[in-house]
Amino acid sequence: MQISAYYIKRPDGLFSLSPSESQGGNGAVPSQGALLLYPLRTASIHPFSFPFRSAGDVRNALALRFRPLLSGEEEVEVAPLFTGRTKGGSEGAALCVWSGEIPGEGEGAPLQDNLVWPLPLALAGAVGGDGAAVYRDDHVCAWALFKQGMPLFIRCLTPGPDDGGVDGSARRLQALAMSMGMEVALEDVWRSTDISELLESARETVRQFPRLAELNISRPALAASLARERTARIFLKFLGRVAVAGLFMCVIQYSLLLQLRTSVESYASEGAALYREVFGQGERVVDPLSQAREKLAALRGQGKTESGFSRVLSHLGRTWYDGEHRKEDFPLLEQLRYTGEGADVTGTAEKMESIQALRSAADSGGFRATLGDIQQIPGGGLRFTLSLRGSRQ
Repeated sequence: MQISAYYIKRPDGLFSLSPSESQGGNGAVPSQGALLLYPLRTASIHPFSFPFRSAGDVRNALALRFRPLLSGEEEVEVAPLFTGRTKGGSEGAALCVWSGEIPGEGEGAPLQDNLVWPLPLALAGAVGGDGAAVYRDDHVCAWALFKQGMPLFIRCLTPGPDDGGVDGSARRLQALAMSMGMEVALEDVWRSTDISELLESARETVRQFPRLAELNISRPALAASLARERTARIFLKFLGRVAVAGLFMCVIQYSLLLQLRTSVESYASEGAALYREVFGQGERVVDPLSQAREKLAALRGQGKTESGFSRVLSHLGRTWYDGEHRKEDFPLLEQLRYTGEGADVTGTAEKMESIQALRSAADSGGFRATLGDIQQIPGGGLRFTLSLRGSRQ
């Protein structure tokens, strides 16, 4: 989000940190691109490290920490800011705020496309992301501790006449930092009561630490974040189911492929075995069907002086061949089934005339040829059956 305007929440409304800008001191807040700083009294930062990485799981785990400390119907909103995510878990800092203090629509400012921060986050730029900072004016006193651009502690207080002013706040914040193991000298605590310095710090924070823009604590932003998390979970579940279904289908396809390969190998071996049974064992079998056709075309016999299967093959050889040459435009033989009394032939041809010529040629030499079923085949051409039976003379 590109930030172009900066505002701070006062009791009487949002006040521009830069009165000289076109929006004016107390003018209307722009509909987008504004950073709104709220002095939330209940806001606190809590580092976390969990063995899970989901933002929803982190939010629920942190909410469980605070639930025993709450009374009545109080609820805490938790907005996690991640500094690292791995397959084994996540770590970062979570902003926790009482739900009743979170700004919502209808409070005098458009929140849908603006960024809402607790006021102390804007102090990160004043210390370069490392150190302690205090801002104080007539309405609020903000404390913050930062390390590598991430907040470790934030607090907003109502200033009082006996709290020692900005220097007293700096001493107390320095003591708190020391108790947390941070080496912070009192003179190194950044302190200011000038609103222009707060504006400059906010600008530097946005420029140097864009990761902090992931924290947006307006009610519309938190609702949108929860909606995105729900959508992401539903989508991940859907993807998981699709992946399982895809894996299951892959296993089925692989199983079918193995069965198909086994069947092809079985058909090849059975074809070779049948070829050897019919034509002998001394020939290398590569393509049983093609080799059988060649054998059939090369056969020559003496018709009635032969018997059985050999006689049928001899007759078919004479039918298809004219001397040493195959007859032109004759049908293609696809299947031959020997019946003991003759044979049933299945084949294809381009024209009906070729089939009739075959029947006429086969109806001789002691055989009677009869055409059976003739069908049109896709792509053109005809498929036919021809019954060949020995004639009784």
